[in-house]
Amino acid sequence: MLVISSLQARPARLALVTAAGLLLLCWLAFFNHLGTLSLMDKTEALFVEVGREMLLRNDWITPHWNGEPFFDYPVWGYWMVALSFRLFGVSAWAARLPVALMASLVVVAGFVLLWLLAEGEATPARLRRSWLGAVLLALNPAWVGWGRSSVTDMFLSSAITLSLFGFFLAYSKVDRPVLRRVGYVVMPVFSAIAVLAKGPVGLVLPGAVIVVFLLCQAQLFTVLRQMPMLQMAVLFLAVGSPWYVWAAKVNGADFLGGFFGFSNLQRYTSVLYGHSGPWYFYLPWCVILLLPWSLFLPLAMVRLRYWQLGHWRRQPRTAQLAPFCLVWFLVVLVFFSVASTKLAGYILPLIPAGALLVALFWQPLPAATAPLPATDRWQKLFGWLNALLLAVMATAAVVAPRWAASDPAYPGFAKALNSSGLPMLLGGLLAVAAFSMVVQLLRRGPLQHLWLPDAAAFAGVLLLVVPGLAPLMERERQQPVRELAVLAGQLAGPQEPLLVVGYMRYSVVFYSGRPVQFFDSVKGARRGLRDSQPASVLVFGEQRKLEDLNTEGGQVQTLASRGNHRLLRYVPGPAAVKGSEPRPGGAGS
Repeated sequence: MLVISSLQARPARLALVTAAGLLLLCWLAFFNHLGTLSLMDKTEALFVEVGREMLLRNDWITPHWNGEPFFDYPVWGYWMVALSFRLFGVSAWAARLPVALMASLVVVAGFVLLWLLAEGEATPARLRRSWLGAVLLALNPAWVGWGRSSVTDMFLSSAITLSLFGFFLAYSKVDRPVLRRVGYVVMPVFSAIAVLAKGPVGLVLPGAVIVVFLLCQAQLFTVLRQMPMLQMAVLFLAVGSPWYVWAAKVNGADFLGGFFGFSNLQRYTSVLYGHSGPWYFYLPWCVILLLPWSLFLPLAMVRLRYWQLGHWRRQPRTAQLAPFCLVWFLVVLVFFSVASTKLAGYILPLIPAGALLVALFWQPLPAATAPLPATDRWQKLFGWLNALLLAVMATAAVVAPRWAASDPAYPGFAKALNSSGLPMLLGGLLAVAAFSMVVQLLRRGPLQHLWLPDAAAFAGVLLLVVPGLAPLMERERQQPVRELAVLAGQLAGPQEPLLVVGYMRYSVVFYSGRPVQFFDSVKGARRGLRDSQPASVLVFGEQRKLEDLNTEGGQVQTLASRGNHRLLRYVPGPAAVKGSEPRPGGAGS
């Protein structure tokens, strides 16, 4: 408190210290050992390879993967990866840098929004709330996980989040023309980026959130009249439409049918790649992706009593961020629950809303009086659940090597993990957090600092466990595949096909630097060779899945092995090049 008081008298120094703190938080969450792990199979490796081929071809309009046009996603993420490769060279770190920056931008923007909404409040209270919001935005499994993985989900989710932040800034700052204009610029620009990241959903989702919220507040037509709709539409189209126009002009029906028909309409209305699920599919994922804060999310939602709309309509606009986040959370949840294709990453756009809901539960905005005050009895109940969860996780961390030993693909991983001491370190951190939570629950007084043990444990894992775990996972799980893929690119002849058999290791395309044919089995690979009849092929796969490769009289030469992974040269025998049509494996995500 004394430090804050001294800094309060020096605004420039306070801003500098705050900026340094936010940089440290974002480094810890997203940049710490960002490039240690090789690209992860299969989605990240596929996504990054498109960016590499874009740079290699110098074709910034038509995305390609594995040598073929690829219209599953729009171009924004590929542009960012290709640009990062051009600036910093081709590496896993450069591939992930753009998503880490986008994840960090959301954390910083959340801090700034909370700060601006509390103008007139004492600086210590504003700092506590803004920092709590930033910590919860940064330190949750979803934002950390996807903020370190170069896939399109983080580009979409962060752009939607920033667009909605822009809307709420403009909506709430009716007496601040400059801030309103900033909001009205941020909103369409980031909606356009979201559309460039994953298609129409980037406009549909923020639009649906805004409309539902304004209807609940009985402000729809009032706010729409206040918006500079023409200028916002021009900004949106200027950013979001040029690539779509050029892609349609260059690729015609292939682009329009492949992107809008298959990747958007069919993905929403039918099940693709076997990713189905019941209507409640995302409910457990809401809990998992926001742990440990999700334990307090039901209490934060119920405490608002947002069904008492008359109360919230009388609140100042600056105090309405919590109900706005509730609408945001529920709209995204319902939207993707209705969709036929279901993947956990689809609901990533609701994570910032859930994090801010919990932050505002502990540190409400000024004048934001909820109809139902928080009670220590309910907070203690959820706090005891939190302590129990931490204790269970501490126990699970200690026995983790036993579970890892059951994976036949990585027989040495469990031993290496146990030797590292990391399970005991992780278990100790979680046990200390559980004990600290219990101490807080047994003390008398307010419970507004109940979040501290969770945040400290999460930060401790990122600071102490990740630096040891990332190199270990790279050495035991990722490096064998990467090394064999690089070797395959070096050893393959000019016309010699490279086959990956038995699994979708899309990173082989990236690290070998050449087209790859994927097959689900040796039998499928033989069918795929019968038309082309190559003199020889390189075959990449796990040993147990390649054992019957030479059963038809062919010759098999082992070029290299890493763990259970093998790189072979196969010369087909006469019986292997006769028969039916090829049936290569496809690229699904």
